Amino acid sequence: MKFAPLYDLPIWVAGLIFVIVLAITLELGFRVGLKRRKTLKDADSGGGSVVLTAMFAIMGLVLAFTYASGVSRFDSRKNAVMIEANALGTAFHRADLVAEPGRTELRMILLDYARSRTFDPATLKTHENRMAVLNTSLEKLAKLWPATKRVVEQGKPGPIEASLVAAINGVIDAHTIRLTALLDKLPKVVVWMLLFISAAALAVAGYNAGIQGRMSRWRMSAFALVLTGLMLVILDFDRPNDGLIIVDHLSIDFVVADMEAELGH
Repeated sequence: MKFAPLYDLPIWVAGLIFVIVLAITLELGFRVGLKRRKTLKDADSGGGSVVLTAMFAIMGLVLAFTYASGVSRFDSRKNAVMIEANALGTAFHRADLVAEPGRTELRMILLDYARSRTFDPATLKTHENRMAVLNTSLEKLAKLWPATKRVVEQGKPGPIEASLVAAINGVIDAHTIRLTALLDKLPKVVVWMLLFISAAALAVAGYNAGIQGRMSRWRMSAFALVLTGLMLVILDFDRPNDGLIIVDHLSIDFVVADMEAELGH
């Protein structure tokens, strides 16, 4: 089963869902606590404070681990972009060392491919658009190795050709590294688990407040908003093409600009 709705909806809609779910569970817990208060002789006879403390401890632990995991995946995506930018620049400059014919063709193919590796996030909002961009990039990547073979086979291969082949392999490997980093996401069931744990903790807190006969709504509302914000950040880490946390492609843009300047394009 795929839990995709939170990933397909706009980030603000996901936030609204979180707020509504947390507010409803908090209020339900409070109402149930008020009803139970009439039949309980001791407000804490059921160990409510112990349960609440344990619930918040579990919630904090899970939030901390998932947040740290999201930051780690974000850093991996940034590193993947930097690795690809370095690989493209290295391959382009090494291609300048081989002789014509083939040198200009190979450098033009590298430039064309590099242009396909920098994206406007606005064009990647839907799955269809993302697949179209990926297919375009793969089509341009497929031209790279045949052009390299033509350059190597046009004369007796030497150290320069060997270094060029290694650089082109680096470009191909960088594509795989970046695609893997892009697809590495938190299991969607974990996001729902976070929402469930947070809602359960607020329900217990509301229930305990109902047992006591009073609840500071603005404090609990503020706490619910803080939880929502944190869960949205965790969710945003797993939406690399939209939202507020997006890996920029400036390093590849600079490489493309240098290529265009050298080739006069």
